Amino acid sequence: MSKPAPQHEQEALTLALAEVRDLQRTVVALRSELEGAQHDYQRRVQDAVAATHNDLQQMRDTATALRDALELARSERELAVTQAVATGQAEILQLRATVSRLREDLENAHLEKGESLQKAASGHRDELVQLHDTIRVLRGQLEERAAAASGS
Repeated sequence: MSKPAPQHEQEALTLALAEVRDLQRTVVALRSELEGAQHDYQRRVQDAVAATHNDLQQMRDTATALRDALELARSERELAVTQAVATGQAEILQLRATVSRLREDLENAHLEKGESLQKAASGHRDELVQLHDTIRVLRGQLEERAAAASGS
């Protein structure tokens, strides 16, 4: 059979067993702390991934909104240009019609003035012919009176 262990060995064994239990408790505590740290780390990674995903989605939404705004501005600019061109063309047509009408009015006024001048010139010629005829008649009468006065 085995011999009883000396007291000193018994105390050393008790101390060794107590130290092993302390080490086991430390291992359990460290394992628990490590698992908590790993859990915290995974949660922070997941939070960071979620935040990055949210930021990325916001950037995509912003890019889409900016693209839409840019497209709307381009469409509005094209519409404004088209309207300006149409307005300009309508104004050109109106101005051409006005120029044509003014040209016709000027030509008509020129023709009327020419006709008026011709009528006035014709009237002056008629008056001149009439005055010459009157002068001839009066001269003839004067000559007859002068001849009658000298012969009488």
